[in-house]
Amino acid sequence: MERRAVKRDLCNICGVSGYESEVAKRIYEILKITKHDDLKIDVVGNVILLKKGKIGQKKVMISAHMDEVGFQVINKISDYMYKIKPLGNIKTWNAFQQRVESNNSFGVIRAFDEANLRANNYENIYLEILNGNGVETGDIFGFEKNFKETDTDYFGKALDNRLACSLLIEIIKENISTSADIYYVFTTQEEIGMRGIRVAKSTIAPDYFINIDVSAVGNMNSIQMSKGVGIKISDSMCVSSIELVKLLKEIAIDSNIIFQMEVSDCGTSELIITNELDYGMEEVGISIPCKYLHSANSVVKKDDLMECEKLIHKMVKKF
Repeated sequence: MERRAVKRDLCNICGVSGYESEVAKRIYEILKITKHDDLKIDVVGNVILLKKGKIGQKKVMISAHMDEVGFQVINKISDYMYKIKPLGNIKTWNAFQQRVESNNSFGVIRAFDEANLRANNYENIYLEILNGNGVETGDIFGFEKNFKETDTDYFGKALDNRLACSLLIEIIKENISTSADIYYVFTTQEEIGMRGIRVAKSTIAPDYFINIDVSAVGNMNSIQMSKGVGIKISDSMCVSSIELVKLLKEIAIDSNIIFQMEVSDCGTSELIITNELDYGMEEVGISIPCKYLHSANSVVKKDDLMECEKLIHKMVKKF
């Protein structure tokens, strides 16, 4: 499958946090034909591919989460109206008037009081079903699949973090020879508690950990659109390892990769999770700048994504 089709395919799958099994199955099917030493879906739904190194004294884990933000039905209010909660951090104004869908239903997110939308006030938000009345408590809805691209941009839902997943798939396909063992991990439930990466770190216990994720542009983040890949120094809850930040910066400069240093005070990533046995590890984040995060209409620049892929490629070769 060509690169463009992989991105569209992954972004258009409904894989709300905790319910991302269809994404995992798709990624597993793509990776089955690649060269690897082990490939599995673990007990919490992570897809893990291992490529052993020539020496294998060190273990490197590179992760990208598979899940997206979405909604879950709490109960019925009246005919065609249902109370919902978000799975993940979705501001009410990003949900309002957006079309959503499940496996067999679709509808629109409405508000009781449109003039008083407040960020997390889901008491004011409800789901209006447009194709019948067969919705039950616990049903999952994601934003309507709507992946689009232009010469310069990708648009749609679930760019967070399926675009990073697509980059890891491309890196795996390149079959890069390394000294270290490389674990490529596509994780579950990042948006609602990071259970997948907690299990992966605890079972694999890597020496080095690199997280690939989108990062929201805005007043609380230094990262900008069209300025290249972000090398994360810190976000609101974690600080990258100084030596790995230095290494990625050196790789980017030596390889003429367009990059920017990121300091953020909004959101966080899988870097905050330690393994349960607390062996510790060196870790760093690589960020893809994204506008309108956690909405139906996120935007990522193609050039930024390309620079991110270049940096990951060079980094893997370094190991």
